[in-house]
Amino acid sequence: MDIDLILKIGGSSISNKRLLAKALKSQSPGDIKVALAVNQQNIDCIAAEIGELFSSGVKKMIILTGVGSPGHFVVLQHGIHKGNSGNINQHLGLVDAQIAVNLLRQTLLEAFVANKIPVVQLYASSIYESNKMRIIRGDTSNFERFIQNGIVPVISGDVVPDLSMGYSVLSGDQILLDLVKKFIPQKIIFGSDVDGVFDEDPKINPAANLIPEIPHSRINEVIEQVSSGDASGQMKGKLVEIRNLLDLGQKEIMLLNITRKGALLEAVTNNSGRSTRFHSK
Repeated sequence: MDIDLILKIGGSSISNKRLLAKALKSQSPGDIKVALAVNQQNIDCIAAEIGELFSSGVKKMIILTGVGSPGHFVVLQHGIHKGNSGNINQHLGLVDAQIAVNLLRQTLLEAFVANKIPVVQLYASSIYESNKMRIIRGDTSNFERFIQNGIVPVISGDVVPDLSMGYSVLSGDQILLDLVKKFIPQKIIFGSDVDGVFDEDPKINPAANLIPEIPHSRINEVIEQVSSGDASGQMKGKLVEIRNLLDLGQKEIMLLNITRKGALLEAVTNNSGRSTRFHSK
């Protein structure tokens, strides 16, 4: 099935993900409260632009959202990412993780509805099964059925059954790869909290230079270049994910600051604006 767009909304753009490490280390109630908070202003801005896209005719889309700091904090706190330990407290932590992520999901859904975007939340835990954190099966036929009925599927990372580990975290990048294999999006957009790929971390060096275009033939070189200044590994992880998509034959991918007003609209409607564009050449 051909669709217009797969939009991935990064967790850093809708939560305080950069404060996650501090909260995990200090365990201070104040730090934890800040780290787990959602960014309502950004969510409202993002939803408004998606609403404009939908009303303009970009209706066949899938939205993939990060779980942000609320999901990551609870998963790391209880060691859920390590698989089933058989400890009841870990199982209860899994419930805590679902609660935390569902609060973020609800905030997003409310913003989507306020902007007249007909969405349906789908749950990876009911769709996929993994083995050692890699998808081995999943039925995505409901995505197609909802899209055909004018409804936008929304999905995020989740904890899913795992043959070897009991259960494991299924990341958004795994889900995205699977969706791209089964659907043919005209465009994939990664929405982050930075304008694109820079030669240095722009949050550390404001004079860092944006790399506006990266062909498939140069992406390994850029990954190596970025890795040296990417202490958290976040940008390197995005680039590896994008390389995997280019390897699949995806021709049009953009990475942009989805929190900057107008950035998403410019990218989808005019293929322009401040961003990094990846292509298959």
